[in-house]
Amino acid sequence: MPPLRCFGHGDRIDAGSAGTMRGRPDSIFKHWMAMPFRSLDSRTDRRGSLRLLRLLLAVSVALPLVLFAGIGWRERWEAQEEAEQSGRKNALILHEHMLKVFDTMAQALDRVDERIHGRGWREIAESDTLHRYLRTLEGELEQIGAIGLIDPDGTMRNSSLTFPVESTYIGDRADFHEQRERDAGLAVAGPIADPVTGKPSFGIGRRRSGPGGPDGDFDGVINATVDPEYFSSFYRKVIGSEGESITLFRDDGRMLMRYPPLGWEMPDPLPADRGLRAEIRKQPDEGVFRTDNSGIQGLSRVFAYKRVGDFPVYVVYGLDQRQVTQAWLRNMALDAAFVAPATLALALIAWLAYGRAVSEDSAVRRWAEEVRNRERLEEALRQSQKMEALGQLTGGVAHDFNNLLTAALANMHLLGRHLPPEGQRFLAGANTALERAEKLTRQLLSFSRQEAVNLSVVDLGDSLRRMGDLLERSVRADIALDWDIAPVPMAVAVDPVQLEMAVLNLVLNARDAMAGGGRIRIAAALGPEPRTARIAVSDTGAGMPPEVMERAFDPFFTTKGVGKGTGLGLSMVYGFARQSGGNATIDSRPGAGTRVCIDLPLTEARPIPAVPATVEPVMERRPLRILVVEDNALVLMATVEGLTEDGFIVETAEHGVAALDLLEADQDFDLVVSDVVMPHGVSGIDLARRIRERWPALRVLLASGYSPESLASMGADTASVLAKPFTPDQLAARIRALAGPGEGPDKTGSA
Repeated sequence: MPPLRCFGHGDRIDAGSAGTMRGRPDSIFKHWMAMPFRSLDSRTDRRGSLRLLRLLLAVSVALPLVLFAGIGWRERWEAQEEAEQSGRKNALILHEHMLKVFDTMAQALDRVDERIHGRGWREIAESDTLHRYLRTLEGELEQIGAIGLIDPDGTMRNSSLTFPVESTYIGDRADFHEQRERDAGLAVAGPIADPVTGKPSFGIGRRRSGPGGPDGDFDGVINATVDPEYFSSFYRKVIGSEGESITLFRDDGRMLMRYPPLGWEMPDPLPADRGLRAEIRKQPDEGVFRTDNSGIQGLSRVFAYKRVGDFPVYVVYGLDQRQVTQAWLRNMALDAAFVAPATLALALIAWLAYGRAVSEDSAVRRWAEEVRNRERLEEALRQSQKMEALGQLTGGVAHDFNNLLTAALANMHLLGRHLPPEGQRFLAGANTALERAEKLTRQLLSFSRQEAVNLSVVDLGDSLRRMGDLLERSVRADIALDWDIAPVPMAVAVDPVQLEMAVLNLVLNARDAMAGGGRIRIAAALGPEPRTARIAVSDTGAGMPPEVMERAFDPFFTTKGVGKGTGLGLSMVYGFARQSGGNATIDSRPGAGTRVCIDLPLTEARPIPAVPATVEPVMERRPLRILVVEDNALVLMATVEGLTEDGFIVETAEHGVAALDLLEADQDFDLVVSDVVMPHGVSGIDLARRIRERWPALRVLLASGYSPESLASMGADTASVLAKPFTPDQLAARIRALAGPGEGPDKTGSA
């Protein structure tokens, strides 16, 4: 269940804990009153929250508008860029088309030149066959409107239009003068009127080949006029909307053709010192030009132009700037249709939140005392209970070792009840040795991932912060601790004790690696993989060579001197990470320090504060009758002796088969305490299952060195597992807990 939030202050209390304490208000208030608390004014001052909500209201309106304006500016720029790119593409298409037209006309002129080669002008003028050839050639090439042959005097002597040809003089045209003075190759003539329709057109001509070649005497011109309808039909396919235009003009500024046409009269040449021609002087081959006042119609237009090969002709694609603006406005209107409702909804939500905050301000002040008390309770419950991890290294070895530790601890505990005070210090030394053996076993089990763990959901950042004082005391004065804990929730399911031991081991290893002092950095943040958190402990020490880094996680491997380390510190870290569902890695280089990372999976569960222990009411208890099933004689003897001294009535069985036989004859037991690994084919788990089937009311407590999770995978009830090693007091307390209130002996006699 998620934590309850109180009036927007961020104060949380676990719902389950609140429900548990609801029936004990007196003890709660006594506990709260004994704790320090913050100023009531600081908790009830809502002015900052109201200012924040007012700011949120303003931002909810201003931010979408600013974003909309930014998007509009970008789309305006993109629309302009797209229009220019489209113009370049269209200019390229028109350029290729014009090159094809000029190439076709050049080939036609060459064929005519070959046809009249060696003929005199009188023969040319009187040849009907030549007229029909020219007419046929014109019909084959739709680009050509007319073909004419002009003698050196400038008079047309034959053409594809009529025969005999009407006397037409063109000797005063600039292109004719240019060809007469020198061989100009293919010369573009125009603008001229189409000889058939009279529409604006242009022509292309070349010198007639003479005996002296290009440097010989001038012998007339072969000229072809383009068909304006051919260009109009093609340009209609290229132009897709109003506001577009296609123009052909010479480099002297004279317009040869335009679509859509402006009329029968050709405009004056474009000025050379401004506008499009000025831009062409800067970029003579191709380019894009924008103007707010075009030279022809006075409109805001975008022009894309390209020179047609080596000809003194440019093809220009024009687009009315209003078309670009209209397309942009249509896109912005569509965007506004989506942005406006969202903006209004956001503003309405912010306004409602602000109104609600204002109305709740007085309520917050009334409930300030309760909020303060809940904050105290949260602070008191923040410390989680740490348990020592007990387990086995591998299979039977760890199990037998735990049995030996159980027997030793139980006998020492019982011995302590009978020793005089002067013997207690020797007993304390023996217990200390057993505790160290227990710690060694726990480290081995942690690496093998068979240790009994007490998984709890904790916030990684909070857990590390609580270790600050411990870690500061664990390093020398010449070593500085740097903290970098991300301010984000990082809930992980781990054993808090193992987490503390893992981080402490990493800090101690880093300390030992910096004999001359240095810095240790402890960082916690979200991991590189999704749904993970990472603890990173790095130092500025000597580092590790590759061969040492490869074996750093191996158990019993250490580079420390004799008596300075067991080689289980990093292996325990690795075992903790793997047992928690994560992984541990090392990155180290000689002279560059070491960095150890522990990656742990995040959980959706919330950390649960620890509930303060309650004192159960003293009740009369009857003696409990216990059946102890254990195949190890030492453990059995110590267990029976301890339970007997605690006032229990104890019966024993050496294995599961004997226990079942005993229960068949006598079921008057309150609880069965059984080992897990036993001979004769009936384990403790099998025994518990058969008892549950035959005698459902009889409870079974399993005592084992295996982790509760391992036993759960084999079918055991993890709530009824006691990890070895344990003392007689621990066993007695667990039996009483399983038996329920009002049951079991009371050594004081007051129960």
